[in-house]
Amino acid sequence: MSLKDLFFGNDTENESEETILANEEVKNEETAVNEALVTADMIVGDLIAKHPLAAQFLMECGMGCIYCPASQMESLAEACAVHGIDGEEIVDALNDYLIEHNA
Repeated sequence: MSLKDLFFGNDTENESEETILANEEVKNEETAVNEALVTADMIVGDLIAKHPLAAQFLMECGMGCIYCPASQMESLAEACAVHGIDGEEIVDALNDYLIEHNA
């Protein structure tokens, strides 16, 4: 350890603290994104309540009756199956859409 390090601190210590803070920010962003993600087992009504932008997206995909009573008890996967739509494809596309629009 040099005198410079004693008086002014070690640059590697500062860098490691900065690295730790940067890693924490990345983890926080990943957590926020993961919380916003849609899954196939989500109830359609709950999904729309949590992500209002999903309503327009789903209607454009051919699910025009997303506000029907069944949406309060039907999962997204079940609703897609009723409409002859690939549920996993919709989930992936909807997640991309919501991330893109920061919903």
